Amino acid sequence: MSPLTVERVLVRRDRLVLLVCVEGGAAVHLSPNQANYLRVARPTLTRHACLNAQGLPFDAILETTSLPHVLEHLIVDFQGALSQDAGNRSATGRPLTFVGTTEWLDEGAGLARIEVNLTDDLIALEALKRARALLDEGMVQEP
Repeated sequence: MSPLTVERVLVRRDRLVLLVCVEGGAAVHLSPNQANYLRVARPTLTRHACLNAQGLPFDAILETTSLPHVLEHLIVDFQGALSQDAGNRSATGRPLTFVGTTEWLDEGAGLARIEVNLTDDLIALEALKRARALLDEGMVQEP
């Protein structure tokens, strides 16, 4: 069972807003084995840019970042793939770009907000569904 629960989902015109709770608070992270499981399952995750306090790419912080932050990047990753599969492109003909933010509302209680931009609400919700399923699968890997 995953320690991360999606408490609320709000679909806005241009973004998906999630309220999530991590049982155990902000200190809960992926183990190296769990992180490697996600790297193998979603190799594109290793190429994600990420603005973070360490100034490192997402792959370098995967094992030390929060579970909500991991979920944010998984949603972005799935949204990009699903949009491309649907043939959705930007006005310039390039693949769509998705970005997100994660912020702690109460670190001790494990309460965080994730926001991810969207162009299609159904694709965004499917991306959330797949991201949650993969994160849950990854969490059952040996620590």
